[in-house]
Amino acid sequence: MTPAPVRMTLEWHVPVAQVRCITMALHAVAEAVRAVPGCLRCAVSTDIEQDGTIRYVEDWETEDGLRTRLASERFEALSRLIEDAVRPPRIQFALAGGYRHADFLTEVRDQTLRVG
Repeated sequence: MTPAPVRMTLEWHVPVAQVRCITMALHAVAEAVRAVPGCLRCAVSTDIEQDGTIRYVEDWETEDGLRTRLASERFEALSRLIEDAVRPPRIQFALAGGYRHADFLTEVRDQTLRVG
């Protein structure tokens, strides 16, 4: 039996005037991520009717694949978007052991700093 894929979901609620700019940046990030081995899916969607909601989703074969992604230099582009947001996105990780939030990202990044 193969394990279920793991997922990272970011959801922003932004002013409608900022939706296009953020969405374009996320599409550029998604295009690069799709080529990474272990990435099953990477998608960006918007809902203007819901107060400028933007959703970014990455599905990975394994938690290790997701951890490698979060610790990589390539994650910096997405990290900058998160940090520069007027209202930070809601971050959720669906893992084999259950759901985690921004604490998982912090944990992975801290482990990388200690090892590196």
